[in-house]
Amino acid sequence: MGIYFACFTRWHLFSKLDYRFRCTSPVAKVIAVCSTDSLMITIDVIMKEKSITNPLKSILGCLSLFGVMAALLLFLPGHVGSTAEAQTTWSNTNAAPPVPSIVDDFVPEFVDLPNFGEGDEQAVPSGSKLIDIAEFQSPDEQWPSYSRSELPVESGETWLGLYASKGELQLASTKLTRSPREGYVGAGDEPYDWLKYERKGELIFLVNGVPELKPGNVTTLFSREASDKSDSLEGGYKRTFRLGVNSYVLRVTTGLQRDGGKVNVLILESGGKSQIVTFNLYYKDHNTLYNIIGDLIWAGDIDGDGKLDLYFSDYNFEKGGFGSNFYLSRQAADGKLVRRVAVFGSVGC
Repeated sequence: MGIYFACFTRWHLFSKLDYRFRCTSPVAKVIAVCSTDSLMITIDVIMKEKSITNPLKSILGCLSLFGVMAALLLFLPGHVGSTAEAQTTWSNTNAAPPVPSIVDDFVPEFVDLPNFGEGDEQAVPSGSKLIDIAEFQSPDEQWPSYSRSELPVESGETWLGLYASKGELQLASTKLTRSPREGYVGAGDEPYDWLKYERKGELIFLVNGVPELKPGNVTTLFSREASDKSDSLEGGYKRTFRLGVNSYVLRVTTGLQRDGGKVNVLILESGGKSQIVTFNLYYKDHNTLYNIIGDLIWAGDIDGDGKLDLYFSDYNFEKGGFGSNFYLSRQAADGKLVRRVAVFGSVGC
């Protein structure tokens, strides 16, 4: 009887350890074995030895009871905790990872800005044309190529080009020729044309139809071609340019449109004047942040009036797309610092 009872007790303890409490501790199992073995021996002695006196039976009974209780006290608290840990591990393993909350620190400096498509502040003078060269010039090709419908030039026309040579920039006239790029089809299955120019050299852009521009040396304060890295016009950007006695601050901040749309805003400040040069879409979610106007490509005085002019790219929201903007001080309206006089754009995929 004692042996059967002890064996049942050992099985019960192990079943609790292994299944209910998910116990894998060898120490707890050894204690359980020893305790149940001592219980088995004690009960067996009590049952067989009729001559054992009552006091001795009492002592052996107490020892047996103590052994069982000790085993229970040793493994129960610890393995209840182990069960909770196991359940927690299971829960953490199977649950979907927590999604971090979006921290949007957007605080608009400007409000009531025009919605996209409203107003004519960004309209350019009729007849002005612009072609970016640096972005489309491949090191593997002698000439840049463009989508046929986006190239605003006819063979034989003479344009002004901004050339870089030995760290200096100058405007120079050059005759242009376009010819089909045989066997090449670009975005939208549209054929492409080569653009060739007579005057050789490192060309940044070509411009036509802007009467304020004349051939000659150009005062340059920043040129991406001569810099180790481009100037990204992103949120928080701020740079000071000094041109003669004039000081200019170009910076990127934030604004709200009339319909509540969030926008990045490019600001130019000088001599107590502050002008919103342009603005574009601001957007932020878990995977995306649009807080950039584009890249500054060139800054200096290209029209010879001693004031700052700008040439910068648009941010490419569309893969493969490119756009650029040319701003002059000579055409600025009253109370303004610059005006956009020419624009270039190429669509992407």
